[in-house]
Amino acid sequence: MNSNLMNKPQSLYIHIPFCTHICAYCDFPKVFYNEKWADAYLECLKDELVEKNAFRPFNTVYIGGGSPSSLNVSQLETLLKMIEPMTKDAIEVTLEANPEDLDERKVCLMAKYHITRVSLGVQTFNENLLHILGRQHTKMDVIHAVECLRKYNIFNISFDFMYGLPTQTKQNVLDDLQIAMTFPIKHMSLYSLILEEHTRFYNEHINLMNEEWIIDVDDMIIEFLNMKGFNQYEVSNYAIPTYESKHNLVYWKNEPYIGVGCGASGYIGNIRYDNTRSLNAYLRHENKVRYTTLDKDDECFEWMMMQLRLVEGLDLIAFKNYFQKTVDEVYPKQLKWMKDEGYLIEENGFLKCTKKGYRVLDELLIRL
Repeated sequence: MNSNLMNKPQSLYIHIPFCTHICAYCDFPKVFYNEKWADAYLECLKDELVEKNAFRPFNTVYIGGGSPSSLNVSQLETLLKMIEPMTKDAIEVTLEANPEDLDERKVCLMAKYHITRVSLGVQTFNENLLHILGRQHTKMDVIHAVECLRKYNIFNISFDFMYGLPTQTKQNVLDDLQIAMTFPIKHMSLYSLILEEHTRFYNEHINLMNEEWIIDVDDMIIEFLNMKGFNQYEVSNYAIPTYESKHNLVYWKNEPYIGVGCGASGYIGNIRYDNTRSLNAYLRHENKVRYTTLDKDDECFEWMMMQLRLVEGLDLIAFKNYFQKTVDEVYPKQLKWMKDEGYLIEENGFLKCTKKGYRVLDELLIRL
């Protein structure tokens, strides 16, 4: 890829594929943590950052996985020191963490090297459900992690939750929400379980909750969190005002970003790229990158697919400026039907889903 293109994106994603345990539902590129592999991986990561001309300031940096917190203290410092040129002036630097991985030494390093936001993989507070998921933490681990983060002045904390889990009840979900509100968090992500290939849940052919159950729980989540001051700003994400994930908004608004690491993806110009998911290949410097050039039809669809996830919707003026066509000119029949049926509305210069539309968003996108 032309290195000049790499100067444009203002957001950087860094993938750390290591985990101390493999969860039953996860299909992200990941492997069991191995100290020697992790040491070698950080060296390869540095080479890729050089190759992609990424040793420069970014507005947002997101370190995801896997689980970046699975790195030992020395490796975490190596990583954070390596990327300090990218993070020191950023407006948001997020690190994903498992609650049981965080101790005072790691959190102290995170504060020293400009981590401003931490996304904790809580998933649920129910011990039976944690066991079913293959999670290793307890509620006390979450309490200790949050206390430690706040001690070192990292106050922008997000909790990740899942619902629609095997044997989970609506009361279980409500209990999770109520317990979460006892923590001083700023953001919550709540994801309905889906079966991904190559996961234990998929291989075990577990039964997912029916659509009516999911709709009822969705409504309960929105109503509960709204009362607590958390605004829904994306299908699965809620935040105290001004604490929306600035990095993830880059994805949902189709803005460019660089992705580095095994299994990472990037988006620059009209080109999407995906790094190899093979750790062995990545460690051998055989990162066979797959590039996909999007034509205008592809780009139109991606604008719709991503921005309709946002509560504010798709920016109609920005769409017309970029494509030199209105969205109604691109999708005349489909959008007329969706508006007539009450799935979409135009409001204040944005095309957005109604509550009814949100519930069938995937089906609406298939029609496009």
